Amino acid sequence: MDTTRSHVVHIGFAEQHIDSIEFGEHQVSLLVHRHVAERMSHAARQRFARIGVLDVPHTLDFEDYDRALDQMIRLVEEFATELGTPTAVVAMYEQVTLPAARLRDHFGVQGVDTDTALLCRDKVRMKKAMRSGGIRVPAFWAVDASTPYADLEKIAEAVPGRIVLKPQRQAGSFGILVFRDGTDFLAHARAHGIPDDHEVEEFIEGDVCHVDGVVRDDEIRFISASRYIGDCLTFQNGEQHLSAVTFDDASTLAQITDFTARVLKSLGLHNSTFHLELFLTPNDELVFLEVGNRFGGAYISDSIRAAYGVDLVRESVLACMGLASEVGAVTGILDHEGVGASGWLYSALPESDPCVVRRIRGLDTCPESVVLSDTPNIGQTLNDDITVFPTAGKFAFAGATTAEVERDIRHLAASYSLETTPRRIPS
Repeated sequence: MDTTRSHVVHIGFAEQHIDSIEFGEHQVSLLVHRHVAERMSHAARQRFARIGVLDVPHTLDFEDYDRALDQMIRLVEEFATELGTPTAVVAMYEQVTLPAARLRDHFGVQGVDTDTALLCRDKVRMKKAMRSGGIRVPAFWAVDASTPYADLEKIAEAVPGRIVLKPQRQAGSFGILVFRDGTDFLAHARAHGIPDDHEVEEFIEGDVCHVDGVVRDDEIRFISASRYIGDCLTFQNGEQHLSAVTFDDASTLAQITDFTARVLKSLGLHNSTFHLELFLTPNDELVFLEVGNRFGGAYISDSIRAAYGVDLVRESVLACMGLASEVGAVTGILDHEGVGASGWLYSALPESDPCVVRRIRGLDTCPESVVLSDTPNIGQTLNDDITVFPTAGKFAFAGATTAEVERDIRHLAASYSLETTPRRIPS
């Protein structure tokens, strides 16, 4: 057994984030489901001391990893005989934050514990915690297949407008249904029933916003706040692109920063990256939506790194390991000279089946505010694997004002597109 280097366990893996992992003086083991393990490059596999392959379904169910906890415990115990008892458990992605916390508690490792991780995964628990902390949340009710119809009728009566039905522990707006009113909701319940582990909540009118940053020892060391132009729900429904632009108004940012600090305190989230979503109502009130103890997905972390030099992926690793943050000083998005606002665009891909890129349109009109992009190549196959957000291209922006960045995002969203043909499967 090598006792000179500590044993660090990682759960989940994405090859594009391998350079953020702290190999160096550590022996890093990996727990990952079989489909991901089979697609890892040889170079990536060589960097891990051990790789534990989990029998986990290849789906977009964010609960699959947590159901494999017993497998994880057995593998870590096996690895520990060779690498030593783990000193840290790293979880960068939504689907692994809760099982990572359970592993920490099982092996006595520092970091986010199960109670806090549950508050950051379960939408009913988190809203109860927010409400106890005096933070406004939508009216909500936990429901399942056994909920009496009479109780559903009471919920429908209590909500005057649109009603939302959503899973308690999924992400990315998967499984969310929005009903015009209580009558539509009850009609759906009669026809289809209510699934287990769901919640009903009132629909909040206003802008959906996301807040991303780093908290260390209860201090917010970096914070970015953005308003969605096209949000996750409209993207999943095929209505528009997924994109957002940061606020350049100091008073709005101060209001959101104070709100975020109260959210983190209510969660007991002391050392982590975070991704918070909230509503900004027409009368400028903030209403909690949901929160995760991980960096933002889509192109959020890439945009922040490109515009402000803060690597939230790397910060996630450092926080999980108890290592010092690389954010040099407490900072926000208005503290960076030359960047008045930033944003990102996740261009929609209309095709849902595997397809081949034949032509790319709109790159010749790409605004100067684009500071980073990730677009496919001619001949590349898209949709050849399950993905949370299928996309035709990703772009990060930095500019002088919110208005200018939003203008450029909308311009590129309208002009950029792919011409594709279905992938031919050999007979």
